[in-house]
Amino acid sequence: MASRTAFVYDSSFPLHQLETFFIRHSKDVFNRLEFSRALEQARALAGKEHFVKVMDVDALVTVDNVIRAGFEIKTLRESVVNYSDANGRYVKVNGNQYKTYMDFVRRTGIDVYYLIRVQGWKGVYFYLWSVLRAPVRFEWLGSREHGTYDYYALVRREKVAKLSGDELAKALRDILLEGGRG
Repeated sequence: MASRTAFVYDSSFPLHQLETFFIRHSKDVFNRLEFSRALEQARALAGKEHFVKVMDVDALVTVDNVIRAGFEIKTLRESVVNYSDANGRYVKVNGNQYKTYMDFVRRTGIDVYYLIRVQGWKGVYFYLWSVLRAPVRFEWLGSREHGTYDYYALVRREKVAKLSGDELAKALRDILLEGGRG
């Protein structure tokens, strides 16, 4: 509800522009759903069994006409993204997606970064790391009865940058504009 309230009191964007933005966004979501269903139909029509995975890089960034990096951008609650066990503290994301990004990086040489906006108990912060550089382990975790049992990628917390909103632009500058030292 707070976001709607912000639109009420901040009238710098006319309602018709906001309407256009939200309609286009909704159509994009619908187009992705339609594409995924068509892919499933194509798979069913194929003469043999195929294992099909679909992933999208949320942002592919070019600088001076050179592809510098891809970004997987997420918003997750602190209780969902953080994981601890006897071996340490980790950031937890979807394991199958992560393996696909690892394959993409290996095949293309274009690094993919995870940028997670974390909704924490004490406010918002960001996690940022490179798929190419961060050590990862994979594990089945969660509860079958609560529907959270899945295959996860666990990245050691000390290998992940934890950034405030003010620090994010500087980190992106370092990754994208100053030689990719992320």
